[in-house]
Amino acid sequence: MSKCIVCEKTTLERVITLGFHPLADTFLKKEQLLSPQKMYPLNCLLCKNCGHLQNEIFVSREERYVESNYSYTSSNSPSAMAHWDEFCETVSNFINLKPNDTVIEFGSNDGYLLKQFQKKGAKVTGIDPSPVVAKIANKNGLYTICDFLGNKAISTAIKKNGKAKVICGNNVFNHIEKINEAILAIKSGLKSNGFLIIEVPSLRDTIQKYLFDMIFHEHVSTFSIKSIDYLFKKHDLYIANIENIPYHGGSLRIYASSDPKKYSKDVNKYIKHEEKDKLFHTVTYKKFMSKIIKDKNNVLAKIYSLKKKGKRIAAVGAGARSNTLLNFYRLDATVIDFITDASKHKISKFTPGSNIEVRADNALASKNIDVALITAWNIGKYLIQKIKKINDTIEFIVPGEKKLL
Repeated sequence: MSKCIVCEKTTLERVITLGFHPLADTFLKKEQLLSPQKMYPLNCLLCKNCGHLQNEIFVSREERYVESNYSYTSSNSPSAMAHWDEFCETVSNFINLKPNDTVIEFGSNDGYLLKQFQKKGAKVTGIDPSPVVAKIANKNGLYTICDFLGNKAISTAIKKNGKAKVICGNNVFNHIEKINEAILAIKSGLKSNGFLIIEVPSLRDTIQKYLFDMIFHEHVSTFSIKSIDYLFKKHDLYIANIENIPYHGGSLRIYASSDPKKYSKDVNKYIKHEEKDKLFHTVTYKKFMSKIIKDKNNVLAKIYSLKKKGKRIAAVGAGARSNTLLNFYRLDATVIDFITDASKHKISKFTPGSNIEVRADNALASKNIDVALITAWNIGKYLIQKIKKINDTIEFIVPGEKKLL
């Protein structure tokens, strides 16, 4: 990609290189292991003009969500559901949601969040390109348009329930390549007093906390407040509120309005913090790469030391970010016995690239497993407590930590 997808300038510089990776959210059936797997370079470019971080290689959206069996579901864990419950309550209070207001969610997945708005009396419409999850949502009585976000999908949604008081997208705005076109479509579906509300991984948190595993091909962008503000103002949208939330290790919840009077004074404060932290300087990314490579070497040294002693190792948490970690570390089924997950849509499948079998968490009850590698470390404390109830003799490795827990 030669142009920034936000400001459309060519002021891009490669700052992150993570090697070759498959699509992170595509888990494989056993028979698919016999076929070659597509791998793509996973590099990131920083825009020196607007402060946007984006992938260098874009895999087509059709390949990411339609041709593959997209496996993530919003209701796949108690922590995820608790987050969506909180989102619904916080947003409803902020915008003063009333019964019969319309809520449109793009990237609505299995419809769990929409269900919470529906319980409040809102008229809800989902938009999701994955046939797999759209089918689940429709089966659960949540009207979902199986399509990508765009004028066609928004027009269909408006015909169903009218223009929206809220159009929201959670950890999905950062999946969109043609972001300017998406904003135009969203604006066409909002009431004059409506809000666009997005949640995206925070560039500041990603870099400062070394969350390299939040980078994968499905995540086209990693947003700063500077780049979001630039994008929204370009389309006469104004950031009305910013919340820094801990979800996914550090995310931004942004409320935008077409009313310039609602523009938040906090925007400039956030941008000044980003500039103070040198988020738009290449030296910051050199330190980032050095740290994640050092952590990789430390974790691999631990793992291979344990393997020499005959220890059996399982991984915990088969998410997209786990696949970035496994493929960056080059850990596969010859080292990791299996990986566990709570999602029924992943169990008995295999991780892309590393070909590790996904099993249910109770597989850790076996006394043959000595060590658990916490790949979903963002919910590591929750997972460790859960696993200790299954197997109280197991040891833990958490990437980035210096010792076994």
